[in-house]
Amino acid sequence: MTLDKTVVSNVIADNRNSFITVKFLTKSDEERTYNGRMNVQKGLKGNERGRIVAEALRSNGYVTLKTNEGYKCFNLDKVLAIKVNGNEYKETN
Repeated sequence: MTLDKTVVSNVIADNRNSFITVKFLTKSDEERTYNGRMNVQKGLKGNERGRIVAEALRSNGYVTLKTNEGYKCFNLDKVLAIKVNGNEYKETN
């Protein structure tokens, strides 16, 4: 069962510059875990195309995360668990 979108949004908004671990479902319902940092701007191109793509991702419910492999996205609707600053948020049944 996935976490509520508002809970995930609030946790991310409260911890914009922190390292996080996110466990989520991909489009094919495969579990995946990313560990990275939020709100990293280094290495991004500041051109119009980049801003259009970033806005399109945000409007579709995706959040960008900087990992060791580069920039990765996950969907807010498919988050299973999130860990920030030692606090873990996951669905309890």
